[in-house]
Amino acid sequence: MDTQSVILDVAAPVLLMIAMGALLRRVQLINDGFILVSSRFVFMVSMPALFFFGMLENDLSGLISVNLAVYFIAAIVLTFLLAWWLAVRLNLPESQRGVFVQVAFRGNCGIFSVALVVNMFGKEGVAIGGVMSGLSVFLFNVLAEVILTRYSHGKLQLVSVLKSLLKNPLILGIVLGVLGHAVGLTLPIFVMKTGALIGGLSLPLALICIGGALATSGFSLPKHFSMALVCKVALSPILFTALGYVLGFSQKELLFLFLFLAAPTAASAYVTAVAKGDDGRSTANSIAITTLFSSVIIVVGIPIIIAFTG
Repeated sequence: MDTQSVILDVAAPVLLMIAMGALLRRVQLINDGFILVSSRFVFMVSMPALFFFGMLENDLSGLISVNLAVYFIAAIVLTFLLAWWLAVRLNLPESQRGVFVQVAFRGNCGIFSVALVVNMFGKEGVAIGGVMSGLSVFLFNVLAEVILTRYSHGKLQLVSVLKSLLKNPLILGIVLGVLGHAVGLTLPIFVMKTGALIGGLSLPLALICIGGALATSGFSLPKHFSMALVCKVALSPILFTALGYVLGFSQKELLFLFLFLAAPTAASAYVTAVAKGDDGRSTANSIAITTLFSSVIIVVGIPIIIAFTG
């Protein structure tokens, strides 16, 4: 895959859908109500369907290695620890540290990264992306609870977080799809086609919502938050992808790592921050800024990875 095809076939459709969402919001063809309802639909219905049918039709044993999964988990945890160290090192007020760390490590893997890997790898991208999304959703929620509770002086509620994860539609879709494949579940053709149609709504609708939300976001951040942005969209993906190359991961594995680690700050970070009484505005603005910069980093980074590993 050459540079031109990466930009035109993989990144451009995703970025154009985001731009379309921003334009539709600007001309008021969609509003905040549409974005809210559509985002809930994607999270509760269409994305779980996408993952369920993707897992059902793919044998994961030949798609993703244990080494890749373990390395991906380690990269997320180390990014979290680095962000925490930076928050302390920069002497940020305690009220900003939890938000800073969330911005720096919590990525929009379930939508942004999955959209890219599906464009690049098709059904295989859905399957591997589903596994990596499941791992990231679990880690992001647990680690966010740890850091936000630490600086909000509340009580750590890991049990309640784990319970909520067991009810998470994305995780349920992944787990049920894997179990269905394991027991040889066969569904009627009309059910499979209906599921494909529902799942197919996920990425375009989610990207339009991202663009719509981006159109009304601000771009002002507290002092030193630029370090969190750099950590999220540049330092972490570049460092761990380069280290993965040294460790001998394949080109495909490196591309998956890069696309998931370079994802912009997740929208769920805003919800979690507000729930803990932290700075929601800074989190929302960080999501907007990282979405823009992440797009640039990915468009530039993928051809470089392909050139070095081709």
